[in-house]
Amino acid sequence: MSPPFGIFSWSILGILWIVSLSGNGFIFTVTVRQWLKKRKMPPSEFLLTCLSASRLLTLLTTMVSYLPLFYSSGRSAMLLIPWVFLNMASLWCVSWLSIFYCVKVINFSNSLLLWLKLRLNLLLPKLLGISMVISMVSFLPFIFIFHQCNKPCNQTVTPPINHEDEADDSMWIRFIPLQITFTSINFSVNIAATLLLLISLWRHVRNLRKNGTSVQDLNTQVHLKVMRPLLITLLLYLLYIASLILMHTGFFYLQANLSLIGEIMITIFPSVHAIILIWTNPKLRGVAAHMLNIRQRA
Repeated sequence: MSPPFGIFSWSILGILWIVSLSGNGFIFTVTVRQWLKKRKMPPSEFLLTCLSASRLLTLLTTMVSYLPLFYSSGRSAMLLIPWVFLNMASLWCVSWLSIFYCVKVINFSNSLLLWLKLRLNLLLPKLLGISMVISMVSFLPFIFIFHQCNKPCNQTVTPPINHEDEADDSMWIRFIPLQITFTSINFSVNIAATLLLLISLWRHVRNLRKNGTSVQDLNTQVHLKVMRPLLITLLLYLLYIASLILMHTGFFYLQANLSLIGEIMITIFPSVHAIILIWTNPKLRGVAAHMLNIRQRA
């Protein structure tokens, strides 16, 4: 890796790490403080808390893997399983958060939708728990493979070549198909939520025009307010899926500098999405604005 490119790549990655730590740490702190203060947590804040916590743990696992103790060592494979699981947990939280906003906003006259609107607050924690159980069960065969591959074996002759890095890459490649599968499922869920919002908005605007009413009413504004972050989330999902596919093809392993590009592409999602959540959530945006005003006065 050339020094200028390496410095530039590490600088971008460091900035993304700082943004992700700050944004998700801020969300987690605010939601937990509200919970401790009010002794209750709305479903949206519950999902935000789980999402920010899983992303913080994922990022910390990533940063630890770059320490000299783990970097270029077979021990880095130990961090792979929790990293993949936490990453999948954050994607499930994003999906259920999109479903929550979608169900609350769309106005279809459907009995199933009305039933879901009334019970969504109680169902969300259970649905998230079921999703996590499914992910955990899916990971069990890979955990067993990891355990079998890392069993100590008695050898009378020392191997002439150290295959630790090759074992790490092999374990990572084995997890990628499972990651792509769950990521595609979550991506499809977000697409469905966005399409439902688009259809709901189109029907609402059409009815307003038929009645000769202005299309800039409160319901239209709510639809647009929810739809914009969902569309940006879909773009971030596409970038994330592209990075996983490139990793599956081994593109990032051709050169050392390309592995940093892959890390940057993966880190963009939790970093940018945290800023979007803060900006689009009135409570989080209000706390952030208050903190910035305090700093400016100081």
